[in-house]
Amino acid sequence: MDDNISLLAAQAAAPSVTVNAALDEALRALDRRIEVLAEALQVEYLGPGIGMLDMDAEHVFRLAVRHHVWDVAHAGWGVKVCDALPNGGLRPMWPIHGVGRLRKQQLVRALPAFFQGYVTAVAAAGKAGTPAGRELQALAESFG
Repeated sequence: MDDNISLLAAQAAAPSVTVNAALDEALRALDRRIEVLAEALQVEYLGPGIGMLDMDAEHVFRLAVRHHVWDVAHAGWGVKVCDALPNGGLRPMWPIHGVGRLRKQQLVRALPAFFQGYVTAVAAAGKAGTPAGRELQALAESFG
């Protein structure tokens, strides 16, 4: 397990998430890693909600793995925090490292559930045995 994944797994299991430069860099590295895996797998997955700490708004923004279109020059497979309301069309709102401080804490806490769900979606698509599927499984196991 690399240092970035170790840091994220420890933070996900901690009573409180410490948002700092190291966490931001770990999320950037995870984002790049998931882009590569998502491109290889090409399996869509609508993950857990990323609400705010004291609001019942987990359904509004959710982690989503899919082919995202940011603008006419930037598109590709990856994970983003998306608008999950019925009229939102899973529009990508933020990269995982780009959310605000409070939402970042929720995002890190959601990583274990995100990975378990993504592994399940990949297995259902018959891609668990691929190199990318096995790497995703290893990532999920890092989060417990």
